[in-house]
Amino acid sequence: MKNRRRSPHHSNLPSRTSREAGPAAAGPLRGHEPQPRPGDARGDESTEIIFGVEPVRELIAAAASRITTLYVKAGLQARFGPQIEAVRASGGLVVPAASEVLARMAGSEARHQGMIAAVREYAYIPLEQVLASKPDPLLLIDGVTDPRNLGAILRSAECAGLDAIVLAKDHTVGLTPAAIKSSAGAWAHLKVARCGNVAQTLESLKAEGYWVAAMDPRGETALYDLDTSRRVALVLGSEGRGIREIVRKKADFVVRIPMFGRLASLNVAVAAALALFEIARSRASRARA
Repeated sequence: MKNRRRSPHHSNLPSRTSREAGPAAAGPLRGHEPQPRPGDARGDESTEIIFGVEPVRELIAAAASRITTLYVKAGLQARFGPQIEAVRASGGLVVPAASEVLARMAGSEARHQGMIAAVREYAYIPLEQVLASKPDPLLLIDGVTDPRNLGAILRSAECAGLDAIVLAKDHTVGLTPAAIKSSAGAWAHLKVARCGNVAQTLESLKAEGYWVAAMDPRGETALYDLDTSRRVALVLGSEGRGIREIVRKKADFVVRIPMFGRLASLNVAVAAALALFEIARSRASRARA
């Protein structure tokens, strides 16, 4: 997983007691600030890191308050001045670090590019709050395990006009740093909730007037024949097995994307993009008619 590292003991994370105080907190990094060293702190085990200039900049622009500590390569203070100030303004700690320390934090095969952010775990919106807003379409993801696929799905969902996503708690990746990076900032514009019982959630959606459309290459309904005149809850399954049998039984429609080549299916993120934009196209066409 390229831009994500978890350290159970945070051996490279400095203590929060190293936060600057007083006037120095408003200025650039100072040379006297402590360097992070192995054994300096033992943090929250849920802390993870995002590294690389663009991923960290995107995170700071979208949600600087999620950053607990920003590590900046000593000597690059001026280059990252706006990001440093944004993190400090949101209550985060800024720590200078030698390049070799950043390299150890990011991993031997990663390119930190002089900036690493330690982030706190994503706070999901309560499912009830998402459902109460009656988003349409609503995307429910049940079984996607690759964070890069999840990030790509979130990006497509936001571009297609969605404002809410529901992730199953079991066997489904959460909004990790790798997913955030792959979403290209889309995650910050979406309400993301988690649900424990997918079948029960689908029943609740149907009671609220949603059509449940589950994506599957063996589906009986072609995507282009899907009725989008009512609220739609689109369900995506896992990368390998697709939708679960219980989801198939609960669905009003099992939807396939017509294939014209020799392969039988698409990557789940690609399938999600096609389905979401087809729903948007169908509705726009009906509105113009």
